[in-house]
Amino acid sequence: MTLNGSGGLTYQYGTGKGTFTGKLTGSGWATSNKAVPFGDLSGDRCNDVLVRFSSGASRAYRPACGAAVTPSTAYTSLGGGWQQYDVLTAPGDVSGDGRPDLIARNTSTGTVYLYKGTSAGNLSARVKLYDNWKTYKKIVGAGDLNGDGIGDLLAQDKANNLYRYDGTGKGTFKARVKLFGNWGGSYNAIVGVGDITGDGKADIVSRDTSGAVWRNNGNGKGSFGGRTKIATGWQGYKGLF
Repeated sequence: MTLNGSGGLTYQYGTGKGTFTGKLTGSGWATSNKAVPFGDLSGDRCNDVLVRFSSGASRAYRPACGAAVTPSTAYTSLGGGWQQYDVLTAPGDVSGDGRPDLIARNTSTGTVYLYKGTSAGNLSARVKLYDNWKTYKKIVGAGDLNGDGIGDLLAQDKANNLYRYDGTGKGTFKARVKLFGNWGGSYNAIVGVGDITGDGKADIVSRDTSGAVWRNNGNGKGSFGGRTKIATGWQGYKGLF
């Protein structure tokens, strides 16, 4: 998903060949909003989108399948106070109950929390996972990277080392595994996009400071191949989610 400077929140559809096409845009959003593509939280078999507002309030929007997300789309309120987090990302199901979950990092403390998705279409009370992850400049919910059916995380530290944290299926993560050193120093956004190449393996997409967009193909074993440029001119987007 992308958010442009005019308040348009857009689905960028994968082609199955490693690129994007066919945009579906919902207008009327503030450019300060943060969106989190979340999978099906509400249980209606259509993917949902969490949106955090500058006030700190968050909502879980429930668009119909194939419908754009607008401020008037049906939603469930998730309450306020969410401005405390500088990372909100959905790695998929990490608790093993078949519902998507949310990872959040507190800006001031670096504490990382898990919010489990519930059968009621909202989130359970947070559970602390880690005390201080300030060393990471990006934390990315990447879906299932290693083929075990459990959501995983990617984390890029300030020295541009990239690590993978495998989900255990019990709401926690295994010890980190280093994937690459000196990786992605020019990237201002990294997004787990699922499988966009059609090979059944989760991929990642990154945007650099010039607005070029790069794809790294997942190998299904927890790592990635070399990057391929798939778009240019994306520097105008306020957010990539």
